Amino acid sequence: MPTEQFIRKKAVEKLKKKNWIFWYPAKIKFKQNDIFGIFDLICWKGKTSEIKFIQLTTKANLSTREKKIKKFLKKNRLPKRNFLNIEVWGWCKKEKKFKIIEI
Repeated sequence: MPTEQFIRKKAVEKLKKKNWIFWYPAKIKFKQNDIFGIFDLICWKGKTSEIKFIQLTTKANLSTREKKIKKFLKKNRLPKRNFLNIEVWGWCKKEKKFKIIEI
């Protein structure tokens, strides 16, 4: 099972290649450190002003994370696609690439 740090490193490499600017909170032991308690990365593409939030996981946990995000959006009464680009990236160890789901 790949570590969170490994998956984040692969995601960052992919985002850099596509000219995204990104930020993620520092990891602190025993403390919540996700953006809004859900997302691992926030990304911005300067030329298009596109912003997206990314949840990183393994391919096996994609549906669980998707449900978690949808529950968060519903609880906070946030529209899904009007102003947010939300993606769940699931790392597939066998294929050595991400499966990406847009929410």
